[in-house]
Amino acid sequence: MAKLPARKNISAETTTKRIEEAQALRQSITESIENKTSNAIEVPIASIASPKFHDRRWHDKMAIVELSKSIEAVGLIYPVILRRVGEGFERIIGYRRIEAYKILGRVTIPAIILENVDDDMAILLMATENMQREDISVYDETLALIDYLKIAINESQEGVEKLLVRFKNHNAGSIQLTDEEKEKRVQMNEVLKKTGKIEISGLLNRLTMLSMHPLIKEALSASRLSFSNAQVLQKLSKNEVVLKSVMNRVIDENMSKREAMKLIAEHKEEKVSNMGENDVRAKLKSLSKINNKQIVKLNKADQDKLMDYFTKIDEILNSKL
Repeated sequence: MAKLPARKNISAETTTKRIEEAQALRQSITESIENKTSNAIEVPIASIASPKFHDRRWHDKMAIVELSKSIEAVGLIYPVILRRVGEGFERIIGYRRIEAYKILGRVTIPAIILENVDDDMAILLMATENMQREDISVYDETLALIDYLKIAINESQEGVEKLLVRFKNHNAGSIQLTDEEKEKRVQMNEVLKKTGKIEISGLLNRLTMLSMHPLIKEALSASRLSFSNAQVLQKLSKNEVVLKSVMNRVIDENMSKREAMKLIAEHKEEKVSNMGENDVRAKLKSLSKINNKQIVKLNKADQDKLMDYFTKIDEILNSKL
């Protein structure tokens, strides 16, 4: 994750003002599109670069295919939004639309070109676009909120996440914050309140999703999985095959958290049972490899003890026949 270019720390007031500017610019663009005064131009898709700071959200491939069918039928309603960078362009908004155009074999796409947009404003526009989506998932909303915070304290996503972890540990009473961290916490909370979505205490509760298994994050981003179910499924994260199987059942059967927990508990019981069976087989296989030379080397007491064990094994196995 690239860090933003170095600059002086800015106040929460300045940051929230920039957020307001980004929201106003996005609204202005939307109105110009709806009023057909946007002055969109055809831009070669090959000349459009991906954002250099982040582009981490998952995208539903089937949804993009469906979008391509819609575009083919009725055309593109909303042009993509780009900023000019050197001799080419950088995407700010419109990943799915660009990918849909590629599926259709198009080489150009209608685009609105923004001039003199710096890195901070580009990131804020991306975040504002995500925050305004009606279908935004809790995962994507969390990433958008972190984007706002990155601008507020001039940090990378990793840096913001580390600070949030320290805030959480401070709340738990395990560490003390420095004066600088206390100041940043106040600043970040003011920025979050400005979004109207959440305050820092609520964001801290979502921290666990940022370190969840990629399969879980993808399902969260696509709104196929609730945060509560994601938390319980994370317990299976060490076995991707099992996680995928159980998660698909949770999603397909629209399970509640209680039902998901029950399914995971049943799976763990079955796993323990299977492990016991496998252990027995492994031991029997090991015993079958004992040869005469090994037995001869044993003293009489150990030979008798070994015979007692074999006798007990025979008794157990014969009693089940």
